[in-house]
Amino acid sequence: MILTFSGTFRCNFLQFPSTTPGSDVIRNFGLWWYGHLALLSLDERFGQGTETWVYEGCFPYPDIIAMDGKWKAARAFQVIVLIGGVIYIVMGCIDTCAMPGKVERPHTLVAACLLFLSLCSGLVLLALDSALCKNNVLLQETSVFDFNDTCELAVGANCVISATVFWFAAALCSLMASRSKSDDDLDELVESGTTEPLIQEGV
Repeated sequence: MILTFSGTFRCNFLQFPSTTPGSDVIRNFGLWWYGHLALLSLDERFGQGTETWVYEGCFPYPDIIAMDGKWKAARAFQVIVLIGGVIYIVMGCIDTCAMPGKVERPHTLVAACLLFLSLCSGLVLLALDSALCKNNVLLQETSVFDFNDTCELAVGANCVISATVFWFAAALCSLMASRSKSDDDLDELVESGTTEPLIQEGV
């Protein structure tokens, strides 16, 4: 869940390193915010006649940015994961507090929900095939630098990929817990002698 939050609210979900020789400028973009660069005149501060671009922080996307379907879908899937993850954690805490030491939950249903969250988390990567990654118009803000046509994975995308793996692992653990519980119930039936046939032969 921490990885999901981190991947959602960062403004460096993906990045565009500059291809201009001698430049180390990197443009960062997130699902909801982007890293804004501003032109700073060094003439005022240092008495020099040069200009440079400085990073000002995360800013929301302006209204003029047209988001395509895949970008909107990536946002929607990320919201689903956030809401579903919070509900899962809250319900788990309630079950633990209500019946400490004996938490009885339908593990198969939990595993299905976690698998669904893993799928939605993976579909967030649709943003890598959207207008956010291809033909990003905000790259034209700094006409001084050249950038690649396609983006690269940044910290936010890597967090989402890791979260997807952990959601899937949690689903597998729930399935294993469900199978273990079924085996325990079968052992209890055997020990209680209920495995004797209900219809006696020769009667």
